[in-house]
Amino acid sequence: MKTRYGIALDIGTSGIRAQALNIEDGKVVSTAITLRHPLPGANVVDHLHFAIKVGRDTAHEILIDAVNKVLNSLNIDLENVERLAVCGNPIQLSLFHNIEIRDLAYWGPHALERLHVTPPSRDAITVNAAEIGLEINQEAEVYIPPAIKHEIGADALAMLFKSQVLEKKGIYLVSDFGTNAEIALVIDGEVYSCSAAAGPAVEGQMIEKGRLASPGTICDLELTDYGWKTRILDDDLIAQDGNTVDPSGGNVILSEESDIKPIGITGTGVIAAYSLGLSTGIIKLPKIKSSDGKINLHEDIYLTEKDIENIGKALGAFRAAHLTLAEESGVFLDEIDETYMAGASGFYVDPHKSLNVGQIPPSSREIYQMGNTSLAMAKDIVLDPGLLEKLQKIADGMRSNHITLATSPTFEKIYSLELAMCEQGMPFWMYNDWLTKYGFQKIPPKVSNPEIHRIFERDIPELGEKGLKITKIGGLLKAEFEGCTSCMTCAQNCPEDALTIENGVVTIRTDLCSGMACLRCELGCPQKVFKYEELLTPKEKPETS
Repeated sequence: MKTRYGIALDIGTSGIRAQALNIEDGKVVSTAITLRHPLPGANVVDHLHFAIKVGRDTAHEILIDAVNKVLNSLNIDLENVERLAVCGNPIQLSLFHNIEIRDLAYWGPHALERLHVTPPSRDAITVNAAEIGLEINQEAEVYIPPAIKHEIGADALAMLFKSQVLEKKGIYLVSDFGTNAEIALVIDGEVYSCSAAAGPAVEGQMIEKGRLASPGTICDLELTDYGWKTRILDDDLIAQDGNTVDPSGGNVILSEESDIKPIGITGTGVIAAYSLGLSTGIIKLPKIKSSDGKINLHEDIYLTEKDIENIGKALGAFRAAHLTLAEESGVFLDEIDETYMAGASGFYVDPHKSLNVGQIPPSSREIYQMGNTSLAMAKDIVLDPGLLEKLQKIADGMRSNHITLATSPTFEKIYSLELAMCEQGMPFWMYNDWLTKYGFQKIPPKVSNPEIHRIFERDIPELGEKGLKITKIGGLLKAEFEGCTSCMTCAQNCPEDALTIENGVVTIRTDLCSGMACLRCELGCPQKVFKYEELLTPKEKPETS
């Protein structure tokens, strides 16, 4: 008797995650993930920009090629797949479904009318695998859950649904951490939502020695009597003890026997370093008080003052969003009963450090770390397709209280104070004084002993009997630049080793490239002939094999 399979799929900004499920008993069979997104860029805006430049069809092909590689890594008979449910933000799901994306890039009805763009419906829909281009049973049903607004999608719906706060009395704050942080304040079941463009620093990107979470990255730091103890991800993405170092000079104080060589620092490690730096005084915004102006964590792994500024801007978006939601809904931050942290970053980051740096309100008394709620909700839909209708009703009810931060005067005023702190060193007491002058509530004091609930051991709690497979992906962009001398400066400047030159042809791996947010290849070209835009608009569409 053949096994009936379903697949849960999460397309995130920093990677793809999938699980094969046995439809009969609901058990997880296997798990496959990528460590990168197949499109260039450090955030969803970069992905959107790329898709508009190369064309929606090409971006869709690159994304679906990567998805198919992930599905093949699940080690099941794909012809026996009957259902697939996908979750993600509006940009990722629009690219997956290959529907209009320009309405996500241009703001306002007049701009859309001028460009002759008709926004598509992003309500819940069921299609088949053949329509998407998935290499599974072509008649398999594909479930795409609804978006709430053009900027906040099914991933936000997932964090609310899986936290169950919609069904409870009280005040709850729920956040899906990432480059684009979906945040919701729920008051007796009524939802006030927003989407904060925190930026790539919280994922370890746009940090000089930063990397996405992968084996060898520093993921946490602990303050000891001797120095800062590093924690490093192993090949199974489990944190292991590393050396204890003096962050002022980088000297190893206590050496840990380990086969894991640190290769960079990931988002949770960045937040840990920022928190410890503020607590110990090595960071005195906007400066680093060390002899070389760096926080040294390992030989050739450090944070610069520019990194600290980027981290401060990213974390400031969280705090300004929290305050904006509280002001718009008429509650005080210290009235929040429970705080929920969703997503891989929200699961692995130390909540104490998040409290310290403003990633969650400092008054959070009870904190829940939920893990990957997008994948979990996709799994629920696979096992109960009728859930799609219920999710649509929830999404419909949330649209009236959505706050667009880009046009919010409240957010603008508060975020200007965040910039004054991280760029100019404005003291925190003055920040609170300005909040009072604006007629807003102050940031409440930090609780001393919050109760933390970490429900699972990892952000994906079950890997299945066949375990976890990390899948390699990546399309190729190619171009020849007139006047190029093949000096290799662009390749040497690439922080992700995404670029090669052979016989005058520049080749970039899309999954490794940081995209328009980086441009070190173009900016460092001695001949000034490197044009990144020409890679995005090649004469022939990018290879996807």
